[in-house]
Amino acid sequence: NDVSVFLVTAAIKRQLAWHYGKMEGNRQTSMPSHINICVPVHLLGGVLVDPTTGKRVPVGNKIGAFVAAIPTSENDAKHPAARRVKKCSVALTEQKTTPAPLIAWAAARLFSDYAPLSIAKYMMKRTNGQSAAVVSNVKGFPFKTHWNGRCNEFVCAFLPLPPGIPIGCVIQSYGGEMSFSIDADKRAIPDAGQFADWMLEEYERLKQETGI
Repeated sequence: NDVSVFLVTAAIKRQLAWHYGKMEGNRQTSMPSHINICVPVHLLGGVLVDPTTGKRVPVGNKIGAFVAAIPTSENDAKHPAARRVKKCSVALTEQKTTPAPLIAWAAARLFSDYAPLSIAKYMMKRTNGQSAAVVSNVKGFPFKTHWNGRCNEFVCAFLPLPPGIPIGCVIQSYGGEMSFSIDADKRAIPDAGQFADWMLEEYERLKQETGI
């Protein structure tokens, strides 16, 4: 999850730089020192069993979330990606140990069950911590599954945008391969393909630095 959030944050920085360059008069606009990222957390184990390990696969809908302020003050071109990943990891670890995911789940259930839809959406928007993106990862089966005798060659996860958050990214594994999807408000990300390329460029840089 730490690397996933790091890649999305790095791409958001480049997207912001693109937007700043489009501003009238090319006025100088400073990059924010932090970018808030919302991370969903699964609160209970699942009901399906992975036949290769005998362990339950974490699926279900009891999902909470926390918001982490990811540092963005360092110059990406001058500072190693591994160092920036570490700072991202520290910011995420600080929030993982709090009760925020459980509180978020309880509040979301309360408003969705008992409040009118308009009020529920309003409260979710007001309590998203002004997040720029929500980033989730899904660990799928390490082998390819079958349905009615046919092989499922590829599985694509996507993340519907929560109220008030313009970017959603899911990074998943399935059949021994990794993939990701981006769902975004076009006003924030006019070109999702370019955004994905920025993520991949940062990933390649991290690979080169760590020798993976």
